[in-house]
Amino acid sequence: MPQDPAFPSVYEYALARRCTHCRAEPGLPCNAPRKHGDIASRNRIRAQVGQPPMEINPLALLHIVRVNAGSRHQDRDIAAAPWPEDREPGRRYDTLG
Repeated sequence: MPQDPAFPSVYEYALARRCTHCRAEPGLPCNAPRKHGDIASRNRIRAQVGQPPMEINPLALLHIVRVNAGSRHQDRDIAAAPWPEDREPGRRYDTLG
């Protein structure tokens, strides 16, 4: 599904919230050493077999409770916005500030 320019990405919504799992402040990534270690381990294995490192999805580095909360916030903003055909070009309809 392509990103709607009237709304930020789910990553931006998630990052705008405090993580209830690790208590990371809004705007800061989660303190998730196992997630970082897992990706580093996979990239080491890929390097051993001659493949390039994986492209990292930034959502994979956040705790799922934070991603889910950001997704719900985005869904509420989309539901509260005018229909796509009634939106003004270039205007964002998010409540992130």
